Amino acid sequence: MDSLHTYEPTCKDDLGAFETEREEAHRQMMREELKEEIYHRDNLLYTNTSRICPICGGKLYAHGRTNIRSYISVCGEVKVRLRRLYCNSCGHLVVPGYALIPKGNISAHLSEKMCDLAAKMSYDKASESLYIHHGIKVSPKRFWTSIQTEASLVGDVLAGEAETLYREAVMPQEIDLKGEKPLIIGLDGGWVRGWQSCSDFEVKCATIATGSFQGRGKRRYLKDRVGYAAQCSIDEFRQRISVLAIKSGYLTASSCIFVSDGASWIAKMIADYFPGSIHVLDLFHLKRKVELLFGIKAEGAAADIRDAALGACDAFEPEDISAIIKSWVTTEVSKIEQKADLLSYIKNNAEAIKNHRVVDIHGSGWIEKGVDLMVSRRMKNRGMSWTERGSSHIIPFSVLRYNKQWDVYWGKRRGLSDLVAN
Repeated sequence: MDSLHTYEPTCKDDLGAFETEREEAHRQMMREELKEEIYHRDNLLYTNTSRICPICGGKLYAHGRTNIRSYISVCGEVKVRLRRLYCNSCGHLVVPGYALIPKGNISAHLSEKMCDLAAKMSYDKASESLYIHHGIKVSPKRFWTSIQTEASLVGDVLAGEAETLYREAVMPQEIDLKGEKPLIIGLDGGWVRGWQSCSDFEVKCATIATGSFQGRGKRRYLKDRVGYAAQCSIDEFRQRISVLAIKSGYLTASSCIFVSDGASWIAKMIADYFPGSIHVLDLFHLKRKVELLFGIKAEGAAADIRDAALGACDAFEPEDISAIIKSWVTTEVSKIEQKADLLSYIKNNAEAIKNHRVVDIHGSGWIEKGVDLMVSRRMKNRGMSWTERGSSHIIPFSVLRYNKQWDVYWGKRRGLSDLVAN
């Protein structure tokens, strides 16, 4: 049998052919209209531009048009040539309509669609999807370059505000909670596989809220939720989270509660930046470490000790947990080391385990969900690997989505901020 199978139409679809032809005709019409609009605005700018050279004060003269500029929009590629002025005295060239062509030669409207695709799938798949849905051919390499350019425009506002606070002592604008609401801060991270010779790295995440409310059924939702994710040093992350907490109402909250996986740097951050806050250890991480030590399929005495340790976890008794684990004797070298690490983990987070008695926050699903939405769904798919620089191009868009600021940002990019605000 021939391995190359040829498909033939199973039915005659005149409407399908009409639809395809009209779609391309409509795109062509849009390209022509966009081209005319660019030339119209270019002529207006050319007419209203001063004929005095900004460099030497000489006179500017008409000097034809620029070379062809390629501009890609949602209707496809448009090629234009802009009018220019020339100074005979110093040789300075002025192109009044230069700002009409955006950086990267891609419109903001199309860039939004590209960033949306890049935040959900690989650059190869995103390039294919753009062609299937919009008939626009952009190579994966150019796709990546465009995303990199757009990510630099989004920037990291929190990083700048942290630098301003700790270098210039300028406080960020904050929300006044009037002592009526608690501030709940969840900290975690998502490990990402490094590309080729790059080692694996962690993208640190934080989710901040002022309590929760009842949704449909048994579901609860966070109030005033805001998230942040970044691949940065511990010191940089601590400063940025302190700024985010201040902006979210830390200084006027009724209390501040931290939920974390028990990493040592988190306890130090709370002591240095958030004195008086309540640190709660995420029980999921504690129980998982206990189960990994004994094994889910443990039998006999090991199973009994494991179940007793898990029961002590639910009772929030760190001393009992440690005593139960110490009673277990093993000769395996790896298990001896794992046991010592777990005992050290419990000792370092003893107070955070006890704090479950004074707060009604025992689950970590909301933290894991934040990590999933901001990191895992895009960066931890099958076969994915990253460089730290490459991850920094995607994280800003995931954070925008998580914080429900996507439309606000792109509204400003397209000059529609007033419309979005209304």
